[in-house]
Amino acid sequence: MKRIFMAMLVLIGLFAPLTAYAAEDKESAERIQAFMDQAMEEYNIPGASLSVIHNGTPIFQDSWGERSNGEKITQDTTFLIGSVSKPLTSLAIMLLVEAEKIDLDGAIDDYIPWFTYESKGEGKMTVRQLLTHTSGIGVSDGLEVTDHFDSSNDIKGAAERLSGVKLEHSPGDVYAYNSANYLLLGAIIEEVSNQPFGSFMEEEVFSPLGMNNTAADYESAISNGFVPGYQSWFGYSIKGQEMFDRAGAPYGYMTSTTNDLTKFLDFMMNGGDLLSEEGLQILKSPPSEVGKHYGFGWNFPKSGDKYPFHTGATPDHRAEVFFLPEENLGAVLLINKYHEFEAGAYLSMMEGVRSILKGEEPKLVSIDTGMQWISLGVVFLLIMVFGVSIYRLKMKETINRRFWLGIGVIMLLLAGGMIPLFTLLAGVSWRTFGLFVPDLQLLIKIVVAVVGVYGAIVLWVAWKRRPAL
Repeated sequence: MKRIFMAMLVLIGLFAPLTAYAAEDKESAERIQAFMDQAMEEYNIPGASLSVIHNGTPIFQDSWGERSNGEKITQDTTFLIGSVSKPLTSLAIMLLVEAEKIDLDGAIDDYIPWFTYESKGEGKMTVRQLLTHTSGIGVSDGLEVTDHFDSSNDIKGAAERLSGVKLEHSPGDVYAYNSANYLLLGAIIEEVSNQPFGSFMEEEVFSPLGMNNTAADYESAISNGFVPGYQSWFGYSIKGQEMFDRAGAPYGYMTSTTNDLTKFLDFMMNGGDLLSEEGLQILKSPPSEVGKHYGFGWNFPKSGDKYPFHTGATPDHRAEVFFLPEENLGAVLLINKYHEFEAGAYLSMMEGVRSILKGEEPKLVSIDTGMQWISLGVVFLLIMVFGVSIYRLKMKETINRRFWLGIGVIMLLLAGGMIPLFTLLAGVSWRTFGLFVPDLQLLIKIVVAVVGVYGAIVLWVAWKRRPAL
């Protein structure tokens, strides 16, 4: 009897922690549900899907809203995942490293000899530097070849357009997040494997992990049910056009689902036959150098706990994943709406989920559309002021002709230089700005048009008033 009693105590001791975890997970799930319901309403998000796993088991799964075609969002709904594509590309590179087809510290010249670059030093650009965004390629140069929606665009073609680039820094010297690095990794994968990038990812990564609704090429994405998401205009959701970069899968245009990305996170935490434990550890380890926070396809917080995470955005979708290796806990959040000015709000959603999982109180960041509304007010004010100015100018019998000719010229020069000056100060191309902040770009265009028209009318009126001979 005593042995039976002791055995019962042992069994109770084993199951008690599991019971405690289950109760804790249930309470967390209820809090996450309420928090997400609030965020969906407050941020006017058309559709989203969230999955949280603990010890390989989902402790929360739910989806909200609709797709742009009216279908209900589910855990198997296809979303563009933006830069969450990068950790998957990094995994593909590591598979080729373990197959001894790629050397992490090998020069990229060995794999894509047709790609050339001008370096400030003698060092060669390496695969490792591409993975960690320390290649030296300038951000502005990268933006010239990313986020293009030409149907004839492909990975090698985009990489060839970047070929000949003059590096801003010597390879390995400076960290600068740049999707062009992962474009080149995609080109390397194609050259080394002698396969299209999408086919390699399907055969070597997605299929082995059971990610059956994930794609790295346009045709497969469409087959999996991909539809456009929504852009945000003044905080309101407007159905987007089909914006899919066929060369962008390695850095930002893979499509996936919360169910599939949950499987990926489970692999990253617990491993499997796909990759050695050593290779997996390399992928999920933070950078060893002080001050750096980007490893092999994964971000790490600049302060506090060092856990792998990644966010991703396309003009009409937003994604975020993270996992805590020591707690065997991870989460996936996919949203079918995006605007660069709302990025902080979307970050607060996943931060809120993490807070709940830590037993803390979550907080939502308000979306501020003040910049757009102020700009709209400026547009109306300029139209009124310029309209009154032109009316008064026409009504005057005599004018200071030279002065008004000068005003007209200044206005035309201002209209012509406004956009170049803006892009210079903002540090982003005008095209990219329009993709991720479409409402403000339109308002700036209207301001430029109003100033230009005013300048042209003033010039015309002043010229018509030239003295009679």
